[in-house]
Amino acid sequence: MMPVLFTVGDFPVRTYLVLALLAIIVVVVLARYYEAPRLEAAGILPPALARYGGEALFLAVICTVIGARLAFVAVNWELYSDDPGRILAFWRGGFAFHGAVILAVPAAVLHARLRRIPLGKLMDLFIPYITVGYGIGRLGCFFNGCCYGHVTGVPWGLVYPAIDGSARHPTQLYSFLAIMVIAAILLRVSRSSFAAGTTGGATLAWFLILIGGYRFVVEFFRVSEVYDFYLTLAQLVSLVMITGGALLLLLWNKQFGGDTDV
Repeated sequence: MMPVLFTVGDFPVRTYLVLALLAIIVVVVLARYYEAPRLEAAGILPPALARYGGEALFLAVICTVIGARLAFVAVNWELYSDDPGRILAFWRGGFAFHGAVILAVPAAVLHARLRRIPLGKLMDLFIPYITVGYGIGRLGCFFNGCCYGHVTGVPWGLVYPAIDGSARHPTQLYSFLAIMVIAAILLRVSRSSFAAGTTGGATLAWFLILIGGYRFVVEFFRVSEVYDFYLTLAQLVSLVMITGGALLLLLWNKQFGGDTDV
């Protein structure tokens, strides 16, 4: 693993921080300066979203970072109880994506109401690219040496020197590959929704289902504390995400007849 990318004098520049910043840049460039202008040129981007899209994306990024950090700290409070100041040392890693969803989605709903942005279209525009950013963040976990898997005998098992000398499932790489596939699916859903002229929203439903499903599965290979029903906390939250996404999709299909395909 490579937790430190390089040093500037005595200051270590951590790989996790660089990839986190790269993820934000990629999300902004692709969503705000590629996808939005493309949709606007086609005449299918709502005016309010064109006007306030940058503001909405900035809010989404901030809430994603804060929500993911607070969720990780809450679940792992024993790591910070003696020195709460470490909570601000986000460049060392320590984010829980479920926390990002819990904070970012309500914030997006509130912002959309205040700015009169069609909420479904807002989700359709940004969610595929936010998913790409999430995948890049998982690469940060890989180089940081955290979020590793159980000991395994599979040929592609990797040794995490900071942990022990055993080969383990590279669960961060499993996550990255799964998330990139999911992002491609979500982009197709998003573009189909815009082209169909619906109020949007199917992208959020599929996001909750697919991300929840991937995370539920990968947790079986990842070292995590087991809670109730022999499942990890992430799996329990993932089940809630899948259920919520399925209900949203049912409502969406009932309203529009399922015209947007995956």
